[in-house]
Amino acid sequence: MTLAIQTITRAIADLSIKGVIIRDTHEIPEAVDVRTCPILYPEPVNFISGFSVERDSYGAAAQAKKTVTYTLTYTYLHAPIGTGRGLFDVYDGLVKNVFAILDALILADALTGTIELIPLTPVNVGPVGDPAGNRFHGCQFELSVTEFVN
Repeated sequence: MTLAIQTITRAIADLSIKGVIIRDTHEIPEAVDVRTCPILYPEPVNFISGFSVERDSYGAAAQAKKTVTYTLTYTYLHAPIGTGRGLFDVYDGLVKNVFAILDALILADALTGTIELIPLTPVNVGPVGDPAGNRFHGCQFELSVTEFVN
């Protein structure tokens, strides 16, 4: 049994969303600035959560069919807080990009067969921090992953 986390994160990083930089797990920025926004990357704190394995058949551990589920969290930073003339000047673009990201995730066909990826919800739309603690307009996405393995 080999789980497909690298396949999944690469497929997400390979999505094409106009104007949005998308990073893989080995490309998580230590700090983000206005030149690197908008950006979507794996959230380094609790990137993988809710991990569970359910046996779907009898047999030895290596041969038994299993369903593995977990949640991946991605952070989207649209623009530094204070960009523009007013606090919410960038909000319209933020909302448009959040839905462009959701569209791309829903329609992603690079993951087929034994992997299912479902966006659960954009969460915490509003002020979000980068790994260095800088504040941005943005949100986090929780993605439900189901892998069917044997």
